[in-house]
Amino acid sequence: MAITNTRLDNTNPTTVFAASGQQAITVMYFCNTTSTTCLIDVFVIDSSDSTGAAFSNMVYSSLELTANETYVISLEKLILDNGDLVEVEASVADCVTVTVSSIAV
Repeated sequence: MAITNTRLDNTNPTTVFAASGQQAITVMYFCNTTSTTCLIDVFVIDSSDSTGAAFSNMVYSSLELTANETYVISLEKLILDNGDLVEVEASVADCVTVTVSSIAV
C-alpha cells in the first residue's frame, strides 16, 4: 500500500495521484487546515484524455470544506491504469492537504 500527500498551494488543478501500472485507490482524505472555508473540485482523468481537469472528468464539484474539516472519500476501489490521474482544484491556495491511499492490482 502507498500513501501520497499533496498540499494544494495554488488554485489551479493539481495532480494528487498518478497511477504507475494498474493501481487501486482505496481512500482519499481532504483536510482543510485553515480557518477559512474552501471549495474543491476533484477530477479523475484517463491517460488518453487530452481535456485534463474538465467538467467531463469531474467526480466532485464545489465540495465545501469548512474551517479545520476533513472530508473522507472511502472507496470500494477506484481502479486506474498506468498514467491515469487524480487532480484536485481548490478555491483558496494553501488551504487543503490531500492524502491518497493506493495499492497495486
